[in-house]
Amino acid sequence: MATFDLYFRKNPFGGEYTIFAGLDECLKFIRDYKLHVTDIEYLRSVLPTYTEKEYFDYLLDLDMNDVKIFAVPEGEYLFLNFLTSTIHEISSV
Repeated sequence: MATFDLYFRKNPFGGEYTIFAGLDECLKFIRDYKLHVTDIEYLRSVLPTYTEKEYFDYLLDLDMNDVKIFAVPEGEYLFLNFLTSTIHEISSV
């Protein structure tokens, strides 16, 4: 199980607040995320030779259906160091 909290530390354009946008694109990216055989082949070529085969199998079978995302609504005004999202993954591994 892993949990990641996302923050931002600097408002754009020197402003006092930020408007949260892009949630749909983030959700689509995570929903569609998949490593392909060519990705695994590349990782095998750059990772140490003692990397266990099961690790590559795990990466190839990685499924984002167990990922839960809690985020502020699109268009919300945010201030510095405000928690924008929490990504929580429950793994069966």
